Amino acid sequence: MRSANLLNDFAFKYIFGEDCKEANDALKSLLTVFLERKVNHVVVKNSEMVKDFSKMKNPRLDLLVEFDDCTTVDLEMQLRQTKDNLPIRFSYYLARLHGSQQLEGKYYGELKETIVLVFFNVNLIDNDRKACRNHIG
Repeated sequence: MRSANLLNDFAFKYIFGEDCKEANDALKSLLTVFLERKVNHVVVKNSEMVKDFSKMKNPRLDLLVEFDDCTTVDLEMQLRQTKDNLPIRFSYYLARLHGSQQLEGKYYGELKETIVLVFFNVNLIDNDRKACRNHIG
């Protein structure tokens, strides 16, 4: 049997997003390690963000999971640099996840925790900025 490279977006989604006990256990272990908290129960949710109006972006998250305490975690695998500003893109995902919560008639303090956990295989700081920072500090 050939092993899968989990840095591959499709393999990542397949291994951790599959609807079976082994995948769910692997996902709980991954989240426990990276979030440094015990994860007892997770459910993989639909990862497509529905538009609220026609001009919104309609991203599809790599893997969206919900804990038993209603914490939502977006797991993203980013292997390549894109034309997008990646930190801003993932901030947008976080804002959309917060905004998708049913909060009408409630206080903002009742927002459930939302986490975007990104596995990067790209350099987010361009060489010019890095060189300038090294020179200054």
